[in-house]
Amino acid sequence: MRALSTLFRVGQSLALICGTSHVVAASQQARGAGNGDSLNARTYDYVIVGGGTSGLVVANRLTEDRRTTVLVIERGDFDNKPEAIVPWYGNLLDVSVIDFVPSAPNPKLGNAVSSVAVASVVGGGTVVNGMGYIRGSKADYDAWEELGNPGWGWRGLYPYFRKGTTFDPPTPAAVSQWNITWLPEAFGRGPLHLKIPSFQYPDIATFWRALRNQPGVAVPRGANVGNGPGAYWTPSTIDGRTETRATARSAYYDPVYATRPNLHLVTGQTAAEILFRPTSQGDLTAKGIRIVSRADNQTRNVYAKKEVILAAGAVMTPHLLQVSGIGPASVLTAANITVTKDLPGVGANYQDHATTLTRYSLSNQSFPNPDTIFLNATYNATVWAEYLSNRTGPIAGASATTLLLLSLPQLLNNSFSAAASLSSRLLAQPASQYLPEIYSSKPTLLAGYKAQRAILARNFKTNDMSLVAHALLGNGFFPGPLLKPLSRGTLYLNPSDPHSPPIIQFNTLMNPIDGENIASMVRHGRRFFASPEFAPLGEITELVPGSQYQTDKEILDVLTGNADYLLPSLAHPSGTCAMMPLRLGGVVGADLRVHGAKRLSVVDASVISLIPGGALQATVYAVAEKAADLIKARG
Repeated sequence: MRALSTLFRVGQSLALICGTSHVVAASQQARGAGNGDSLNARTYDYVIVGGGTSGLVVANRLTEDRRTTVLVIERGDFDNKPEAIVPWYGNLLDVSVIDFVPSAPNPKLGNAVSSVAVASVVGGGTVVNGMGYIRGSKADYDAWEELGNPGWGWRGLYPYFRKGTTFDPPTPAAVSQWNITWLPEAFGRGPLHLKIPSFQYPDIATFWRALRNQPGVAVPRGANVGNGPGAYWTPSTIDGRTETRATARSAYYDPVYATRPNLHLVTGQTAAEILFRPTSQGDLTAKGIRIVSRADNQTRNVYAKKEVILAAGAVMTPHLLQVSGIGPASVLTAANITVTKDLPGVGANYQDHATTLTRYSLSNQSFPNPDTIFLNATYNATVWAEYLSNRTGPIAGASATTLLLLSLPQLLNNSFSAAASLSSRLLAQPASQYLPEIYSSKPTLLAGYKAQRAILARNFKTNDMSLVAHALLGNGFFPGPLLKPLSRGTLYLNPSDPHSPPIIQFNTLMNPIDGENIASMVRHGRRFFASPEFAPLGEITELVPGSQYQTDKEILDVLTGNADYLLPSLAHPSGTCAMMPLRLGGVVGADLRVHGAKRLSVVDASVISLIPGGALQATVYAVAEKAADLIKARG
């Protein structure tokens, strides 16, 4: 506790040092669109719902043309606290800028009720996440294209990954000491700065010796060029110029706002309903948004001449569509919402990275190690002082930058025959048996899932697609996100109060093969920590789930019986407005426009048809960059 109190006391003083530019930007915003009656009935070329990752990227790119006016509507506010700026705080979670949406009871997790974290702040999840930046494999994005989305494969997205990013290398001394490698061609000269921190804990060298000797595991020179499974040094969203957290706000909003009077952002406003203009053909045409002030509950309307753009994230975007009458007719009718467009895919196809929190005890860790900052007050004070003086040391970094990505064959001890057998069993499943009820009554949804399943089953037999990941900190914490879940959740209106937060059903482990893969992940971890390279770390004891649990059932019973061992969400919700054709249950087309509606598009993680094998923010940044070009092209 003493160490933590030191951490927070010293950390608060950082506002004086690194918060200045953010405070200036916030005061400039207050002179912009305004939060009062002056906003009512105003018209812009584009109205963007959501001032998070995708919303700020699209707003930045659209307002490069000074003749184009954009209004961004954000529920939260500006956050100028050290927690939003100092990289180390990525190890914690600033709940003050998060809305937690509770889930329905999760049947396969003992009916536990969990929450989905929805950032309510300018910059969205980039302000509070763990800052990891890792793109999926080529196969991940080629799958999107195969699902009926021309131009959304790896070749179509890679230029946008590069366009948005700039890589700031670690110091030459760190590169030499840790043998840090990367591929410069993976990055361009974009607004978002990325960095592999120069500071690493000593024991990470032991982990790298073990990684380089793992059978069947490649060690490419760099990540983020689509090569999928392997062991990598991966960057974090850290601006190496200032050694501070890089966010959508700091990268795409703060640098341009003062010079773009055509860019407006209003905070503290909730988007309550999409406004439509009826046409003689009966089509829906979006014309604006009804917003409600969180300060005084006043309702106002704002209008878009060209397009309404939804960027509220994979939880709130489908919710807004549903309360506006677009979604599954049965869900809307049950909530007493007038059906304007029966679109079954809205709120279906919910995917997240369920994460197993395995842990080992290492009896001979070096000093310092990732736990020292919490346990040793002297070390804690020393490293904070170092950061305040020099912007160096562990406070200048956050989440792990060593990442192990594994395909299904690698997970199964490099057995391609075992992977092929699992793939065959997956294809033989009666698909609807392991899907939400709506898939049985909506043939297009079932067809879409079967198309996804066919792609996954084919890739499961290869080393082209990552199935699980392990972020390695240099201690015994060994979290394992399941990157390619087969189960699908739903997000629907609360029928008794449709304007309250939606009802989220994760359906974690609904497909039993997900459980098999998690059990295999645990066994792989045991093989990994049994590597002879770990001998210098002393006796290694498995704490979670515990080595006494051997069968799939024993392992899963322990993990699913404790809410701290298996998380249904890594705060990576996606897929709820899937980019697929109508015949596959899609909600938006390859142009990101909502099927059956005009002047209405979606640009956030909800359009992701199959969740990629990486930290979601990297993909969302690229999707938004591409979305901006698509929107510009249609004028």
